[in-house]
Amino acid sequence: MKITNWLDLLGGLALFLYGMQVLSDSLEDAAGDRLKTILEKLTNTKLKGVLVGIGVTAAVQSSSAVTVMLIGFMNASLMTLNRCIWVVMGSNIGTTITAQMIAVNVGVVAPVFAVVGVFMCLFFKSRKVKAIGSVMTGFGILFMGLNMMSGAVVPLQKEPIFIKLMTTLSNPILAVLFAAAFTALIQSSGAAVGILSALATKGLVPFSTAAYMVCG
Repeated sequence: MKITNWLDLLGGLALFLYGMQVLSDSLEDAAGDRLKTILEKLTNTKLKGVLVGIGVTAAVQSSSAVTVMLIGFMNASLMTLNRCIWVVMGSNIGTTITAQMIAVNVGVVAPVFAVVGVFMCLFFKSRKVKAIGSVMTGFGILFMGLNMMSGAVVPLQKEPIFIKLMTTLSNPILAVLFAAAFTALIQSSGAAVGILSALATKGLVPFSTAAYMVCG
């Protein structure tokens, strides 16, 4: 891989992470206290707790943010531990929504979302419209970053070091440990899955290895 490919890969990762942050912050800003109300009041049954966890995490795109929020509610005695557990379970399901959107290639229309979102932020005065525009911008940036990463990893199929690494990671235990360490390093399972999806769609990572790495 050339230095330009590495720069594209890092730049794509930066856009992906920034897009996730913008999306998360914008949704929280748009929802305001309603997000807290949902978590506090709509978790009186196990099924509701799981569904709320799925919905909120799919919207915020960060199971970590939801978990931290739940810990805060529990410490403030606004929610019981039992309710929080079911919401966290739903949150772990909701965090897979990003991977599903990657699978259907939403990135094709990502620039459209980014352009419309920026337009709404610049030319509208309504706080609500600006918040929605920020959400669309974050969504667009996220998938534009993913597309950059997908293009950058193509030359890896000819790299002996990468091929040797993939051969080593065919061992399930090593695949899980490698993915766990990488996710801990970048602090985003969504970004880790995004990079893995980019490699898998180019045929650089076999399904069996990808499955174990997702577990990690």
